[in-house]
Amino acid sequence: MVTKLQIMKWNLYNYKSKQLLIWGLKKGYIAPYDDILIEKLRTIYYGGIPASIILLSDCMSNGYCYDRALLMSRAFLEEEGDVQLVYASIDSLRLNPQLVNRTDPSYADHCIVERVTKDGKHLIYDTSSGFVYDKNLYWLMEHPIIRHINNKNSIIEFIKSDEHYNPENIKKDKYVSPIILPMIEKSYGRSTEMYSQLGIELLQREIEQFKKVINYDGVCQEIEEDMKKLGFKKN
Repeated sequence: MVTKLQIMKWNLYNYKSKQLLIWGLKKGYIAPYDDILIEKLRTIYYGGIPASIILLSDCMSNGYCYDRALLMSRAFLEEEGDVQLVYASIDSLRLNPQLVNRTDPSYADHCIVERVTKDGKHLIYDTSSGFVYDKNLYWLMEHPIIRHINNKNSIIEFIKSDEHYNPENIKKDKYVSPIILPMIEKSYGRSTEMYSQLGIELLQREIEQFKKVINYDGVCQEIEEDMKKLGFKKN
């Protein structure tokens, strides 16, 4: 049962978080993903889909922080500076009355990317919110309680062992695109999909560009012909 105190703490968190978000965006301490980052993500694939599409899509990222933070970290592995995955409980989960579960101590667990740039900036990439934060401001907003950290070497070793990151599978895995892309396209314009909003439309741009790269219409035609050979009709 949710208590009045829990509701009060949650409402207070939301008010403070909103004010800090507005302030951080105005002052440049919080920023959306920029074109330099998106261009890097465009060359990184997961299951045949570019990371630029997955990470610009709220429906593909929000709620999948462990996988998506790992995917985001790949953009920085070959750069000067440092990168690590931070696993911690955070206020936006810890204080949410709908998520509080006394029998599951990991309900508030979250994964973020911490990056130190070559010029010494400490940045946090939260793939669930879709923003890049100054580390000090993120800590002020979320008060993370860290339980584990994976350093750059650990990230590299894990990626080597995961077949979903194998570049040799990209050509074969493009055939999942007629399943995944329409699902993402249906989310265009939702209030949570900030990268598909009118006037921004970065998600649409990345999908259209990817369709050209893989000859999307040709892939759909191949699949349709294969289905006909197997005796299946298109609905």
